[in-house]
Amino acid sequence: MQLILFASLVFLDQLSKFFIHLKFFLYESIPIIPGILNFTYIRNEGIAFGINFTGSKLFFIIIPIIITYYLYRLLKDKDFQDYQSQLGLTLIISGAVGNIIDRIFRGYVVDFIDFYWGNNHWYVFNVADSSVTIGMILLLLSNFINKK
Repeated sequence: MQLILFASLVFLDQLSKFFIHLKFFLYESIPIIPGILNFTYIRNEGIAFGINFTGSKLFFIIIPIIITYYLYRLLKDKDFQDYQSQLGLTLIISGAVGNIIDRIFRGYVVDFIDFYWGNNHWYVFNVADSSVTIGMILLLLSNFINKK
């Protein structure tokens, strides 16, 4: 089940980024739900929330690979065998791999999901970022429920 979920999420992430990269001009924005959601093509050369620094490209590839490997090892850890932890870790790993693929092959991450209210926009993100966020929430809930 985990492998199917992992493969499906990485495929969906890469397919959506491929479509955006192919069909949109950089910074082009198309309303999906007017007043709430646009698809806006941006390139994130930094890490979370666009944080960037000189010489960061290699850093943003190596460190996520190390962290992803560590999270993969946690899948086997006895303290992470409950359903929420397994699902959370799988989601985080899937999202991390999706963004690592972008960094390796494009040199940046394709982001396009643009939620907003009025003139207030959240950071533009992608399917992989959503997977990581939902996975983190599940891990926190698991921790709270199981008092780990």
